Amino acid sequence: MRVLEVPMTVGDLMQEARRRAFRSLVLFLGIAAYAVALIYAGVHNYALLTRGVPPELIIFALLGLFGLEISAVALPLAVHFWTAPGLHRIAALAFYAVDALLLFGNSILDFHLNAGLDLPAWMDLYLRYIAPATPLVVGAMWAALFILDPANRLRDVEMEMATAARLALAARIAEAARAAEVNEIVEAAARQMAMELAARAVGRPVRLPPAPRPALNGAGPAPEPDGQEAGPKRP
Repeated sequence: MRVLEVPMTVGDLMQEARRRAFRSLVLFLGIAAYAVALIYAGVHNYALLTRGVPPELIIFALLGLFGLEISAVALPLAVHFWTAPGLHRIAALAFYAVDALLLFGNSILDFHLNAGLDLPAWMDLYLRYIAPATPLVVGAMWAALFILDPANRLRDVEMEMATAARLALAARIAEAARAAEVNEIVEAAARQMAMELAARAVGRPVRLPPAPRPALNGAGPAPEPDGQEAGPKRP
């Protein structure tokens, strides 16, 4: 069945242009609102994370602040452009929610501290044990994402295959070492070593057997005639 293509009119083109313009405007306003929220949270996180820190170590406290703020930007991008479907993406979404909760909790806690309000029991617990460690939580989340990356699983499979191939080769080598030809080579080498050791023990010069002469037809070394030494014949 042939589908007829309806040509777009001028009105359709104008409507499509308006739709794209509104879409761009919405995206710009959404990004601006998100940036304002991060700046607001960053102000409270700066005031909170620098409490109780010596002046000479404030720069290191700011690193924790940057970790929270950068994660709030990087995790959504990771969900869209990096994470794979399944556990990896679910973990990224969960960590993004945790990062947002940490920014939210730090902002509320800093507001209560600056306003001199009484802290509820759960907020006092958050102040003592969670707020100082929020940058470490962010670091642990990113470490988990790197571990769950499917590229690591692919590398593990390649390493398992390489290990299995080496084990199979080692088994073949061990099996081939029991062959008669290999035993003959080992016995010949053992006899030669025994002769050398015995000659050194009695103080006699070591006389190695002459090297076998290759056959002319390439079938193998030709045996030496009995009672004759190897080398060119004298006239």
